[in-house]
Amino acid sequence: MNERRLSYIYSFKCGEELEHFDKLPDYVQANIERYIVQVISDSFVKPADEDYVAARLLAQKGMHRAFFWAASQSLEKYLKAFLLMRGASVNRFKGHPIAALHAEACSVDAELSTVDTNPHSAIKIHPNVSESIEELSVAEFINGIEAQGSPDNRYNSFGVNFNSGYLFALDSFVFGLRQQIGVPPIEETLRKVDQGLVEAFNLYNPWFAPVHVDLAEIPNENFNLCISGSVTTLDILTGSHAPNGSRFVLRWLDKKMKLPRKVKQHLSEG
Repeated sequence: MNERRLSYIYSFKCGEELEHFDKLPDYVQANIERYIVQVISDSFVKPADEDYVAARLLAQKGMHRAFFWAASQSLEKYLKAFLLMRGASVNRFKGHPIAALHAEACSVDAELSTVDTNPHSAIKIHPNVSESIEELSVAEFINGIEAQGSPDNRYNSFGVNFNSGYLFALDSFVFGLRQQIGVPPIEETLRKVDQGLVEAFNLYNPWFAPVHVDLAEIPNENFNLCISGSVTTLDILTGSHAPNGSRFVLRWLDKKMKLPRKVKQHLSEG
């Protein structure tokens, strides 16, 4: 078994699920486990890495709705990989229940509860803006990513409220979560990615940057900080000061497209 294969850590026991597994030759048992791990990596870890890298780059470029969608996708896949590596089933989880997956993962292995969302200590934020950048608890971070990265918002149904604190929390949480999953460094996923993209991913990301650098204070010309919020037309049409005819607009749209659950609820309450 080569070094790359040894870099995976798992605790599932095939003998508990597969009849006659323990009677197979040792080398066959080892191959079965190896291929299971490889499928988990190919199906969950590597796509999660790609979604995480995309989320980070989207946040840096001001595409905040897309950031939340990519971040929610990455956390969902990482948490499922965590559970599978410990032999837990993920079949019962429908949709994208990040909070439920996180709770289940913590119950399966208490070590996960030690992963936090505190920004890396090397990140220096200018005092004039430091109080505006949120430091999110794990619960605030998980719930915020799940709510704003909801499938209901794929079509920009209700906008997002972004703070660069989400980006720093994502960096910290993903780094700790990947360590708990027991997989190779993210460089394995990035080996064939354009080097300029990798450098942009590593920018002000001391958790994952391959070398230690003394980071300059932010914001600066290379790395901006952002706080933004957006209101969509659907928000206006369902708000307390909705314009005349708004219900007719919603009723027409309801016949032609899939509306978010909260919009459908608004219609049913009228």
